[in-house]
Amino acid sequence: METSPLTAPRTNFTCAEAAIVYDISTAGLHNLNHYVFCPVLTNTTLYTPLSCTITVISFGASIGTSNDTLPVSTWAASYSRQRLRPREQVDRISKVPIDVFVDGVASVRWPRDLVTTEVRQLDEQLVQLGDEGDDFILIVGCDTVAYSGSPPGRYPHSNVFDFVFGSPFKDVSDHVPPSQKLLPIEESRPIFVDNKTDRALTLGQLKKDALTVAANLRGLGLDPNLIHVLPSTPTCQRPEVAPVVVVQLPNCLAFAPVLHGVFASGLTASLVSPALTASELSWVLQNARPKVIVTAKACLGAMHEALKSQTDRAFFSSVPVFTVDVANDQYPAPSGLGAKPASATQEKDWSALLATPPAPVEPYHLDATSAPNRTAVILWSSGTSGRSKGVLLSHNALVFATASVWHDGDYHKPGLQQRWLGYVPFYHVFGLCSLFLITPCIGATCYVMSAFNLDVMLSSTAKRKITYLHMAPPVAVMLAKSAAVEPYIKNGGLKSIVAGLTGGAPLGHEVVVEVYKRLGFRVRMGYGLSETCSVATQKGLTEADMHAGGGNSGKAHWGVELMIAADGQDFKAGSTRPGRINEPGEILVRSPGVTSAYLPLGGLGGGGAPDMSITSEALTPDGWFRTGDVGHLDAEGQVHITDRLKELIKVRAYQVAPAELEAVLDSSEAVADAGVIGIHDASEATEWPRAFVVPQNMDLIKNRDRKGLEKLAAELKELVEKRTARYKWIVGGFVFVDAIPKSPSGKILRRVMRDGGVKGGIEVSVYEKKKRDAKL
Repeated sequence: METSPLTAPRTNFTCAEAAIVYDISTAGLHNLNHYVFCPVLTNTTLYTPLSCTITVISFGASIGTSNDTLPVSTWAASYSRQRLRPREQVDRISKVPIDVFVDGVASVRWPRDLVTTEVRQLDEQLVQLGDEGDDFILIVGCDTVAYSGSPPGRYPHSNVFDFVFGSPFKDVSDHVPPSQKLLPIEESRPIFVDNKTDRALTLGQLKKDALTVAANLRGLGLDPNLIHVLPSTPTCQRPEVAPVVVVQLPNCLAFAPVLHGVFASGLTASLVSPALTASELSWVLQNARPKVIVTAKACLGAMHEALKSQTDRAFFSSVPVFTVDVANDQYPAPSGLGAKPASATQEKDWSALLATPPAPVEPYHLDATSAPNRTAVILWSSGTSGRSKGVLLSHNALVFATASVWHDGDYHKPGLQQRWLGYVPFYHVFGLCSLFLITPCIGATCYVMSAFNLDVMLSSTAKRKITYLHMAPPVAVMLAKSAAVEPYIKNGGLKSIVAGLTGGAPLGHEVVVEVYKRLGFRVRMGYGLSETCSVATQKGLTEADMHAGGGNSGKAHWGVELMIAADGQDFKAGSTRPGRINEPGEILVRSPGVTSAYLPLGGLGGGGAPDMSITSEALTPDGWFRTGDVGHLDAEGQVHITDRLKELIKVRAYQVAPAELEAVLDSSEAVADAGVIGIHDASEATEWPRAFVVPQNMDLIKNRDRKGLEKLAAELKELVEKRTARYKWIVGGFVFVDAIPKSPSGKILRRVMRDGGVKGGIEVSVYEKKKRDAKL
């Protein structure tokens, strides 16, 4: 089919406009079909990378005929995700009728405004412009659709290890604007420093030790070519999971060579919270089936219990376990601390992985074909089913996410050495992408803290002259309100801070304003999920930027597309439709950072064909990830998060599934029924789980027996504490009721509970409200 070539436009377009560029200096309009390239919501010029819906306005006949009026019909076609350059032909169009985007031709703007809805009149005007030999821009009248961002340009496709240790931002490119270009990072640069002992890990030593860890993992018999291949998904042609290494560590220096060693070896790391109980760990082990485990010494008891609970004893009894004594570990130290070679059977200190390996290894090679397929990490994200889901992130996803974050990192100033505090957990997607991976890429120095403590954070910020704070929302609340901050205000100890970034949960704009007034720097909101790496961040550092960003989480990062889904559509139909700007809907994300897949139901050891149903529910056929969050896009392309379709409770930066807590409570013989919701605590900028409980002994309710209910609450408190991680505890208290509100189908109506629709309940608090400045 003959098509007209694209050419570069002469202006940018707001997110409320859609445009097509023709080059009519090379071809007249007569006898040409007209194609409208609709980038929908974008703030970039049209010759940047494009991937979106192409809307075709078909005039039903050749232009220039004697017809007085020709009908306008609307068509759309999915265009392959590729980089378009000026004058490239649009040659992959297949017509599929749709009823969205275009509602007739509204106007032409070049070189003057012209308005028409009649095709013959439009043709005459366009030909007149064409005779002038000019390019022109056709603005298509359409609803202002809720789409923002753009697909990425060129970025590296490689093993994460090669990317991180290759000074990836030393040359200007699509992912490195001139303002973000850096000099190559010298190997003597201290990258991670233990904040307590001042032991420093340089870039060169980290690289060397990571390769040693990789070689020793290979020496244990872990072959990166023995992979599980999962069925193709909309975001990955061939999801691959190599032999899994579980890494269960708090932030510590050992975390760096262990994880980068897994990357270098071509294996797959499963990052696990040290807070998990034996029951929760058992689920992770059952699904990931690790070949090696590296855990903190403090977690060893729960890990042993989880291993003993596995039904496949033959497999799990042979899994070697390496421990890190975080409090007393002396890494880095010369000669690998005199460690002996790693054994495949005995449990020992992780320093065995630093012993001279049987044979050196080169980093496992990945390229543009293999990097999108090979899983680098498995993160664990809670779902409404109550069980954690294994989120597969490829090497390509982590490289892209790191490049995207740096592309938009306007906190960089030439000549200013970045110094950061590393207390945001590295095993969490926020800490992994925005802190751990980017630190060696840019030669920053990260002072590592194994746990958060406000006094230590404040004193370390002053001592280390920290330039940029990564924090969870509760830390921002502390900075805004805590009396412990006052001495540092008086002595100027926090003046080195340029800005802060918070993510993992919402933060009220009033807190951001209070921090700015009190400390003089802006805390910016970020938005992301385990399944999407980084998505959006507010930009700008000034007070005006702060107020302009009130109520939103910023614009899409470089290379990320955002869409608000139109209501009532079938997401499995193949072509996802956006809603309109400023109207709420489910937030969708598309980028190379989106998960390849979830681990199949039944895990990696399940027999038969892998059950990919949870992946199919989360990904649309055209590659959009359904976040479960509700929000809207404004006319500037900024995302506003207003609610959640998912029922997850956000406790600080952790996700808690109500169904999991309900199952624990329902396991008690004293409980007839239970429903769990999250309640917001503005003083700490977090949610807490609150449990509505129907006791088996209904006399406790009928007689308003408070002492009896307090005794029951204490028993349930103990049960939950025994069975779940600390952040899942029922800090929001218990409400004893005679019935849990449910739909006719039996679904718990959590909104009724949240909105006060359950009357006559008896509230019992089981946790004392106290100052939580000391620890998170």
